[in-house]
Amino acid sequence: MESNESSNPYSKLTDGFEHAVVHVAVVVPPRSTSERPPLRLLFASVWLLASGRQVPLRPAKPYFKKFKEEGAIAVDRIVMTAEEAIRWYRTASDELGTPIPLRDARKDSDGVPLSAGKLSDFPTWPVLGVPLESDDITLKSERPSIPFRNLGIIRYSRRISDSQEWPSFLDQNGQSKHCQEAFKFLEHHMHVDFREYPEYIGGMALAVPDCDVHSVRQFVDPKEDGSEALYIHLKPHPGRKLKGLSLTSMEGQEGILTSFDTVPVPEDGLVVIERPSSIHGSGLILTHTERGVLLQTPMRQFLRQMNTRIDVVEQRIKVSVPETDKKKSAVDEYVTNKKTLASSQTLGKAPNTTNAFQRLLDAKNERLLNHSAKVYEQTWFTADQRKEALEHIRKKFKHAHSSIFIADPYFSANQILQYLFAIERDEIKIQILTSSSAFKQINEATTGTEIDSETTQDTHQKLLENLAIFQGSHKNNIEIKVANAENSLFHDRFIAIDGRVWMIGSSLNSIGIRPTLTMRIPHGEKILDHLLRLYNNALPLEDFKVPRKALKKPCVHCGRDVKDAK
Repeated sequence: MESNESSNPYSKLTDGFEHAVVHVAVVVPPRSTSERPPLRLLFASVWLLASGRQVPLRPAKPYFKKFKEEGAIAVDRIVMTAEEAIRWYRTASDELGTPIPLRDARKDSDGVPLSAGKLSDFPTWPVLGVPLESDDITLKSERPSIPFRNLGIIRYSRRISDSQEWPSFLDQNGQSKHCQEAFKFLEHHMHVDFREYPEYIGGMALAVPDCDVHSVRQFVDPKEDGSEALYIHLKPHPGRKLKGLSLTSMEGQEGILTSFDTVPVPEDGLVVIERPSSIHGSGLILTHTERGVLLQTPMRQFLRQMNTRIDVVEQRIKVSVPETDKKKSAVDEYVTNKKTLASSQTLGKAPNTTNAFQRLLDAKNERLLNHSAKVYEQTWFTADQRKEALEHIRKKFKHAHSSIFIADPYFSANQILQYLFAIERDEIKIQILTSSSAFKQINEATTGTEIDSETTQDTHQKLLENLAIFQGSHKNNIEIKVANAENSLFHDRFIAIDGRVWMIGSSLNSIGIRPTLTMRIPHGEKILDHLLRLYNNALPLEDFKVPRKALKKPCVHCGRDVKDAK
């Protein structure tokens, strides 16, 4: 006789679960021929419904968003048995079809072929895992690896697809109205921000709540004698019991681990840990003898003190001001408030108010800031550090391997010699975006001689000459473009080395002459995309014509230059 486990290979996962809900989003291709191409899997999430959860109703029809000639996005919510939902989740990519509901299937949309890319498991199936949370409660560092914002005791499986070509409205970096509408539509119905989690596009996820544990709470109880008790309470799902559970509690203070204890969870779900002094920070790991890790929370401090402040708005002022300094500028309006403090109150008591403890906190914060400054190469040059600034930029060019991009509206002839000869590899592609502001005639007149066209050096020609000198000794693919139209003009200065981008506070012709800051941009690739669009709209150097102004001649009557009227 066939065992129940062999007939249901997912019995360990479905134990305690009866139903599951599947959220599925598909791309509906445009009908270009008599036969429409199959639907494409955009994303699907399978959620097992824990005991006590109400089974949701299916929408009367799928949610639909059309994008003209490129097709549409359709989203549906389908209820299945837990076993069938997991079986569908594990279907091979080339055999996948839209999920079939427990009842009232629709012939035109349920069980139809569904095109999907090759799917890979993370973690390896059948292992389920929980997201590792950051010890930073504000999540300033790394975002969770799971895109869902729900809270609970849930283990996950992910199937990530290989790279695929998608319609333009699913371009994660796209700024078009269609892109914004598409991602907003998906976030509303699928509860995932795919701009932040693009790796899930084309994939699937399985969410398995713990069949026994509903939630975990932890709090401290300060005593009059200075001791404290740490309470950790596990709440079960209705009709379930807490068995086979262990809890590991970690405690620490300002980067020092002070305790690490593992205790079995009693049937009433209440774990009490007594300490002779204040518990500064606590974290936990909850495990089950068969299901493994169920929950991980990093070490965090308890909220012991809160400051409240109430301000009263005494006056509201509407300000009208020109948007720019132009004579016919449009008017910009904004509203500002004049506030006064009405009350301020501190609730609770800080665990440690000593000067020594404050020194610990200040030093820790200073190290974090110094680390960030070092990571992003925050560098300040004073007014007398021209040589240091030149060497700073040359060093970056020296270490380049594949590409160099320079955006500087005043990049001109001297910068070829000042910087580019530091490049050591001929295979490096060089792109330079300058502007018409860089090309001005330099009058090199000697005393007592008349300034004419023969004694005027054209910086455009000088740039071409220095470029030829560079190309005479280097085989690099180099192109210089000039921004001289509204769709290519820019202000800030940037250099990009192998895709990493630095912002420079002054032009390369004056860095270190006046005080300025250079700093690497955290997500430089996005800025480089914008710069390359400006670069593509600019004019090649050889096609740029310098506007020639009327030459000046010395006036014998007043000793000043006057324009030569011709």
